[in-house]
Amino acid sequence: MKRWEIPLVISFLLQALALFSCSVRTDSNSKESGWILQSSGTTANLSGVAFVNNQKGWVAGEKGTILHTEDGGKTWIRQESPTRDDLFSVDFIDERTGWAGGARKALLRTEDGGRSWSKQPQEGDQTILDLDFIDPEHGWVVGTFQDVQKTSTGGSQWETQSTASTFNWTSVFFLGPQVGWATSMRGDIIRTVDGGKRWIGQIRIIHPLAKIHFVDAEHGWAAGAGGTVLTTVDGGKNWTPRISGTTKDLWGLAFVDQAVGWAVGEGGLILLTTDGGRRWRQEASGTVEDLWNVTFSDAAHGWAVGHGGTILRYVR
Repeated sequence: MKRWEIPLVISFLLQALALFSCSVRTDSNSKESGWILQSSGTTANLSGVAFVNNQKGWVAGEKGTILHTEDGGKTWIRQESPTRDDLFSVDFIDERTGWAGGARKALLRTEDGGRSWSKQPQEGDQTILDLDFIDPEHGWVVGTFQDVQKTSTGGSQWETQSTASTFNWTSVFFLGPQVGWATSMRGDIIRTVDGGKRWIGQIRIIHPLAKIHFVDAEHGWAAGAGGTVLTTVDGGKNWTPRISGTTKDLWGLAFVDQAVGWAVGEGGLILLTTDGGRRWRQEASGTVEDLWNVTFSDAAHGWAVGHGGTILRYVR
């Protein structure tokens, strides 16, 4: 199943990002700030992005594509992948240890920075849409299988955590071994404080949600279809809808602190907030391609990925 071939899934992968309005340039080692279009060397659709510092990062996407950079995204090198299944998410906890997940329950792991990837055992043929690991052993995955799944063995064994839902989950985010959140295609946000043994509903809205992100136990954001943005300052006990200034779908979301964050989405949209999500403004992306994910290593270094091999690098 391909996200870019299934409008339902596409319309649920959302978010908005941007900082300091600037025009976008093709990267030529410029020190200027703004969003810079990178040469990815591929036309494959890219959905997952992860950086462990300002220099080293990975992106994942269509037909098992995995790319790696060691210079902040100026150049990208293809890594050999053991699958041709589409990959939708990638996560690294350090420069060596990472995972990628996607269609037909494809789950890959590396312990050498991606020089070699190995398949992890998974039952079923559903799609992993998002994954989040907090250390080499403990991680969670969500997707088109209605429940959250957790591993305590680095991905070799998995346990199902019931969410009492018949809908699919689009994103998952953990701050540590106990506290985490997930979003659904139905517009749900759920929370756990015991590592996922019990998931409690916090809110349900009319729009599908694509992404959730927290910077601490209190301050979090969620984004989704139709320009939806929600904020919380109490761990999700109360969620406040915000005016994003767009009705376009948002598919990626990242914050660097309680105030500054970005969301990306449909048609190359990039949004920036500097007041915790109360107000958003659009930044020039230099592309009309859909952007499906975004990440920042700090307030001065970020990356967004999307349709047709699109990679944007943010520098300030």
